[in-house]
Amino acid sequence: MRTNEQKIAYAIFTILSFGLVGVGIVLPAWIAFQVGGSKLVGLVLLTSSLAGVLLAPLAGHLVDKHDRRTMSAVGQATRAAAMLLVGFADSSPALVGEILLILSGIGGAFGFSILSGSLGGLLQRLVPAEERASFSLRMSVAKQIGIGCGTGAAGLALFYLGSSPAAYMFSAISLVCISLLRALPASQPQSRGTASGGFLQSNLEALRYFLRNPECFAAVLFTGLSYSIIQVTNLLLPGFVINNLHGDSSLFGTLEMVAAIAGAASALLLSGRRVAERLRQRVSPILVISAVSLIAFSVSQTPTVALITYCASGMLWSVSRSMAGANFLIVIDNQMTGRSQGFSTLLSSVFGGMIYLVPITFPEAREADLYVGCGLAIIFCVLLVRFVAKPGRIAVE
Repeated sequence: MRTNEQKIAYAIFTILSFGLVGVGIVLPAWIAFQVGGSKLVGLVLLTSSLAGVLLAPLAGHLVDKHDRRTMSAVGQATRAAAMLLVGFADSSPALVGEILLILSGIGGAFGFSILSGSLGGLLQRLVPAEERASFSLRMSVAKQIGIGCGTGAAGLALFYLGSSPAAYMFSAISLVCISLLRALPASQPQSRGTASGGFLQSNLEALRYFLRNPECFAAVLFTGLSYSIIQVTNLLLPGFVINNLHGDSSLFGTLEMVAAIAGAASALLLSGRRVAERLRQRVSPILVISAVSLIAFSVSQTPTVALITYCASGMLWSVSRSMAGANFLIVIDNQMTGRSQGFSTLLSSVFGGMIYLVPITFPEAREADLYVGCGLAIIFCVLLVRFVAKPGRIAVE
């Protein structure tokens, strides 16, 4: 099959796969509330988050040990099975339903971890290094479209079909999507089994790889830091809107909507090959400017200024996240993609945990001050990583 057709199949699969992410935002939470109320919703989300963190290294090991196309199918099938459990939970007794929902959260998180690493490895084989920055920007827009369509489809399915039939339908759709993977290239025989040995030995090998290649570890850190910027604003924005801007839920929603639209539009407009590659080569300055945008937003005093600043910030956050991901896929060797993705997930979770503890550690601090502090901390981390890493590395295919 021609490469262009393979890229189209990859893009369609990505959109549909992230559509299931959108479904997962709506459907399990709704059914969990019906089964056990808000406490069960929180427990399912917590279990899913912890599973995603703890199982990420195992998922990375499996991805690097086996064929990426096969592991993509395994990851998608695992997510489909998890959605099927969500449907069973709605029609089961309360205790059984709670257990099924928790198992579903664990299975969905593990399947997504497998799928993320597998798709990264497939993209490296499918798209030449000089085109990956452009392709990553377009895929970031595709993922946002998929999530948006998934949340909307889940709402419509709940309204017209009910909880369990909706879950069964989306599980079936997830399985059907696997057929698209047949269009994608399988791993070459000599590239299989790169994660030699057992789980511990495999991940120790990854650590030694990072020590030998600081630029690769920097790419992993930059990916985590790009998500940290989003975590900061997700944490602090509600309080900032109320306490600093004296707004309400409508202003909060408007800010989030404007940032999302501006971010998707900027990623699409900057997705030309030359422009995207130049941006990818400047991922450190872009991350610094994105962190500075947190500080700039913190001084907003009126809703109008906040909207303008947050719109610009949304554009920067979207581009920085996409460029960090593209840089990751360019400097990380293909045989290490899965384990590197696992380490990236761990680091993003560590950064997120530290960020979420900030309001607890400094309970008297204003949200504006916390924006400044987090922005400065991210800038310091980016500069420190850039100082110790060697620039200019290109991955081994």
